[in-house]
Amino acid sequence: MNVLLLCSQGMSTGMLCEKITQAAKEDGKELHIWAASEIKAREHVGKADLILLGPQIRYLQKRISEMAPGKPVEVIDMMAYGMMDGKKVYSDIKKYMED
Repeated sequence: MNVLLLCSQGMSTGMLCEKITQAAKEDGKELHIWAASEIKAREHVGKADLILLGPQIRYLQKRISEMAPGKPVEVIDMMAYGMMDGKKVYSDIKKYMED
């Protein structure tokens, strides 16, 4: 599964990617997960199965959804984002992909 994390600069989500990858490995799963800034969204959305937005850019959800028709675009839980809780975000990823 390919998961794209978008935020305003792509830096904080980069750290979160590592923690999500670790949580997936502990669950015996492999994720291809990467971070990018919202400015570069168009370059990346085509490669993703799921797109997660940092809470600070939640207002872009509709626009990103229009760039990636048919792909789920979700906002990362604010508490999980702030705490860099990769396990919680990974759990949410699994739920989003079940729908």
